[in-house]
Amino acid sequence: MIDRRQLRDFDVGLFVTMLIIVAIGIVMIHSATHDPDTGASTVVKRQLVWAALGVVVLAVAMFISQDSIDALAPFFYGVTVLLLIAVLFVGVGKTGEKRWFDLGFMRLQPSELAKYATVFILAKYLARKKTRLDRPVHLLVPLALVLVPTLLVLREPDLGTSIIFLLMLPPMLYWAGARPTLLLILLAPVLSMIIAFNLVAWLVFVAILGWLLYVSRLFVVDKLLVFITTVVMGRMSPFLWNHLKDYQRHRVLAFLNPEKYRFSTGYQLIQSKIAIGSGSVFGKGFLQGTQKNFAFLPEQHTDFIFSVLAEEFGFAGCALVIGLYLYLVIRMLRLAAQVRNRFAALTIVGIAGALFVQSAINIGVTLGLSPVTGMTLPLLSYGGSSLLVTMTSIGIVLGMGLRRMEY
Repeated sequence: MIDRRQLRDFDVGLFVTMLIIVAIGIVMIHSATHDPDTGASTVVKRQLVWAALGVVVLAVAMFISQDSIDALAPFFYGVTVLLLIAVLFVGVGKTGEKRWFDLGFMRLQPSELAKYATVFILAKYLARKKTRLDRPVHLLVPLALVLVPTLLVLREPDLGTSIIFLLMLPPMLYWAGARPTLLLILLAPVLSMIIAFNLVAWLVFVAILGWLLYVSRLFVVDKLLVFITTVVMGRMSPFLWNHLKDYQRHRVLAFLNPEKYRFSTGYQLIQSKIAIGSGSVFGKGFLQGTQKNFAFLPEQHTDFIFSVLAEEFGFAGCALVIGLYLYLVIRMLRLAAQVRNRFAALTIVGIAGALFVQSAINIGVTLGLSPVTGMTLPLLSYGGSSLLVTMTSIGIVLGMGLRRMEY
């Protein structure tokens, strides 16, 4: 339980920042779905209900002890893996994909739950005193824990969310004590997959990597593990590319050359850039966005809500929202540095990492810095299950902050 003395450690800054982002999201959802004849849309009213329910769930989550989360982490992870398998058979989606369970009153996206279940199981494993992270071979278990949900989410298919699972691992490993050079080794297979589309460049990359491993002080087993994994992933790159869905390949190609696909998969990206660029410094004003009003901007209340914000409130509004997200993440990392419980610290870092990665990718998509992924902006985009799960995770962070003196 939480006593009055602990309540004095409540992180007001973190809580208020979250509420401000949610409030801005509701305002922008109203703008994105506004109809002058009917007033507030049903979408806005639903988001208000979900936000109110989210505050209640957040308050409940604060009272869940970190010991309980630690003990239940394997069970929660196992359940979410089963849900990810089940959604492949009975799930629903917008264009044939299977990402949600249709519960009637809402759609539940199991990958949202799986993100935080993976954070919990990673934190539990990395918090163990006997866990070593000084060799590449020691990364196999945490990598396997991440790859299971990653591959299942990729099967849905949901490339954007699968990337989040992979990118939230390095900060947790770093916080757990892994050396930066060891984390850089994790990039070798990823770089190999990207460079493999040019055979000459890939051969040069493999040769340089082989020489660096040869002169390194790693164990022979570790050198072979890194080198073989890098080569295998590079040779698998064309196979993986050919097994992506057609729309996923087109999104990547449209990102590389949006003008060529301006009437198909490049349309969203081009319209988003137009909306953001036309916002200038202070924007066109609330409800005055032309790209939005004439419905040139697809998915404007979900995936591309940042573009609506940029068009109506300009660079100033974008800077404010980005600043709020950065402040939110910084406050979480500050709490992680203060808590004495190792599991709690790693959990907070994982939640902060997931929030940062998803926000960065979504904003990057709207700016044309990343291929379109179909990923929402946390706390700001429309979506009941996403909002509830994100606010619950922040409630867990706040609760761990209240117990920062507990081991």
